[in-house]
Amino acid sequence: MEENYISEYLDFCESQKRLSLETIRAYNNDLNQFKKFDDIKEYVRYLCAKYDKSKTIRRKLACVKSYYRYLENENIIHDNPFNKLYVNIKDSKELPKIISKNDLKKIRNHMIEEKVRAETDYKNEKAHRNLLILELLISTGIRISELCSLRLKQIDIEGQKINILGKGRKERTIYLGNKKTLKLLETYIKNYRKNKGEYLFIGKDGVSHLEEQSVRLMFRNLPYKMGLEVKITPHMFRHTFATMLLENGVDIRYIQQILGHSSIAVTQIYTHVSMDKQREILTNLNPINQIQ
Repeated sequence: MEENYISEYLDFCESQKRLSLETIRAYNNDLNQFKKFDDIKEYVRYLCAKYDKSKTIRRKLACVKSYYRYLENENIIHDNPFNKLYVNIKDSKELPKIISKNDLKKIRNHMIEEKVRAETDYKNEKAHRNLLILELLISTGIRISELCSLRLKQIDIEGQKINILGKGRKERTIYLGNKKTLKLLETYIKNYRKNKGEYLFIGKDGVSHLEEQSVRLMFRNLPYKMGLEVKITPHMFRHTFATMLLENGVDIRYIQQILGHSSIAVTQIYTHVSMDKQREILTNLNPINQIQ
């Protein structure tokens, strides 16, 4: 593999393609994983054996393919191996995992109780932050990367909205329609973030934004603290947000816009998840029930 050009390619992705830092990191990991293999077919066999999700395999191959396209366009190579490669990756049937309404209530109540029990200013600030993270995830469907990198200048309290810089640096605006969440956000900024840097949630160094891994770890440990036998990830709140909107009758095109999906085909996976709701409706509220 022409590994000497990886850094050059990543610089190109950042400066010319304007990809996010998180995407650059993922590309770096994928390319460094790939360079350990002698050829692409060997790498494909490795991916198929290691990863269950077709989405993961496709993403990694797309990264390597894009890298070789760059090498070809720059005349670094003249024979692109991807031009002769055909790979058929079967779709995985796994549907997005969601959190039940009952568990959502338990999680929120637990975090509220932690805030009430906070005995020091530090613990109170942390509990306030954690509760705000939870409420923003539930009420906006925001990605964890978008949440952690959220800047104060992107927040309009008076207009009740936040401006999101999403995947591919695409911008979208999300309305903060819940008054309690809006008040929680306003109070957090006023008490803890006023004149203290550019980010809403800051990391341990007090300057850079909160790391995504810190949020993942918080939700990973939460079920153990609460005695819940479930696995919780930040992305599950996004799945839950979309599914609940769909079950409440919201047009899928609006959900696509709120989530920042480039294609409605991505959003349509939630129509399969909401079959549980459809089953409930057509069992208990079916019109024919009224005439039989």
